[in-house]
Amino acid sequence: MDLITIIVPVYNVEDYLTACLFSIVRQTYRNLQIILVDDGSTDACSVICDEWADRDGRITVIHKLNGGLSDARNAGLDYVKGKYVCFVDSDDILDPHYVEWMYNAISAGCVKLAACDIHCFYENEVFEGLSGRMDFKIYSAEEALDDVLSDRGVRAVVWNKMFDSELLQNEKFVTGKYHEDEFFSYRIIDKAGKIAFVNAPLYYYRQRPGSIMSTFSSKHIDALEAYLGRLELLKKKYPELYRKDKAAFCISCVSYYKMALKYGTDEITEIEHRIMNYRKKIRFSIIELAAYSTKEIIYILGSRYALKIFTKTLNMLRGGCDG
Repeated sequence: MDLITIIVPVYNVEDYLTACLFSIVRQTYRNLQIILVDDGSTDACSVICDEWADRDGRITVIHKLNGGLSDARNAGLDYVKGKYVCFVDSDDILDPHYVEWMYNAISAGCVKLAACDIHCFYENEVFEGLSGRMDFKIYSAEEALDDVLSDRGVRAVVWNKMFDSELLQNEKFVTGKYHEDEFFSYRIIDKAGKIAFVNAPLYYYRQRPGSIMSTFSSKHIDALEAYLGRLELLKKKYPELYRKDKAAFCISCVSYYKMALKYGTDEITEIEHRIMNYRKKIRFSIIELAAYSTKEIIYILGSRYALKIFTKTLNMLRGGCDG
């Protein structure tokens, strides 16, 4: 059985860490290297990590100064010994079959990357685990990227995926950015060429207060920067997805500005400038515009030439609600 590495960045999640680690050590696939990266936690996480390492010889703990999620993941990548690599957020939970079924899908599908469906959960939810046969299908890179664009199935996140470690050679997460997965996943999916998607919710994604989207700042606009990188790749290799994603990018420009207005941030001027500068990088010919729907054309033109007025008009028409 191949060794599989699980990297868990840990920062101030003492109320959730034990449940996460319990779900990892009880995996039906046993040949694991479990790397806990304590990213300068100021609560009891450091102690909890060390206690788990004393109890399970598969666990290695890295204690480091706080550098953020990407920096913690990169630190873990330096210690990888496994043939395959998974990333798990320290407040989430794995189904007992997560590793086994993802590994089996990679092996049976002769691919270097697998993904699974997810289940969003709240406090006090009870999990019974899945049973029955594993079901998976093979996507081309283009089909998988289409899922990423639509935020379904494969998705842009890294924590519902298993990577052949060869795919991650010379790859690092961008540090100092929000939406770090958006900068990373599309490149690895393209590099993999094919992906096995396990049609089961093997990853349980915790919904809790205090998440990154409970407030809004200019850092959230990093997502548009990641968008631009993805568009460059799509333009070169996947023209139909490029056409689709260009319109989605314009809609996102408006959506992010709308969120900035909703949260009333004092960085609104900086946010507006960043969005407008990013939007200017994407251009449409008259011939291209003819292929889009009326709604898409309105967003394309509104986001480019009248972002503030267009967004405020939408808010007024919709009573400030998304639609």
